[in-house]
Amino acid sequence: MSSAKKKLERSEVWLHVVSPEYLGGKTVGNVLVYSDEEPTGGEVNVLQSDLTEDPAHAYTKIKLKVSDVSGDRANTQYVGHEVSRDYVRSVLRKGSSKIEPIVDVITKDGYKFRVRVTMISRNKVSTRKKTFLSNQLAQMMAEKCSAYKLPQLVQEIVSGKTESDIFNFAKKHMRVKYAGVTKMKLLSSPGEKPKELAKEVA
Repeated sequence: MSSAKKKLERSEVWLHVVSPEYLGGKTVGNVLVYSDEEPTGGEVNVLQSDLTEDPAHAYTKIKLKVSDVSGDRANTQYVGHEVSRDYVRSVLRKGSSKIEPIVDVITKDGYKFRVRVTMISRNKVSTRKKTFLSNQLAQMMAEKCSAYKLPQLVQEIVSGKTESDIFNFAKKHMRVKYAGVTKMKLLSSPGEKPKELAKEVA
């Protein structure tokens, strides 16, 4: 079949990209695909504020992946998020300390993520205390993630509950200016082989 004929047989299709139900099931954008293309697997970024309608969440970017298509609807799944580095830098001031452990976690239903937790103090923290808090945070996140299935975990993070838990833990040991999960990245879904990544959240 000639390439010209193939082009004629291809048609453009607009799909409405919809967030998963545990993130409100909202239309977050549109994507143009061709009728002979497989749209699943494509990724789209959306501001958390577009999902929560809270301007305070405008510095967090949610990453969604198209999981399946139904009619003109592209359903998605959460595969990660990141808090703007500029925002984190704006919180970090001279005389404060940043504690930022990175840990691999597995949810109750088998999703493996790499998580970066960030805590910023209002005053200097000793190296010994940084190490202690880093280890405690890594353990806390591993336990929390293993107790929840993916939808529940995402809701905990997006609602601010996880951030509140981290803050309440941290304030027992230092004067806290900021605490939260600043990045999550999906490494593998149940049954998949985890991706080989350097020990950092790129």
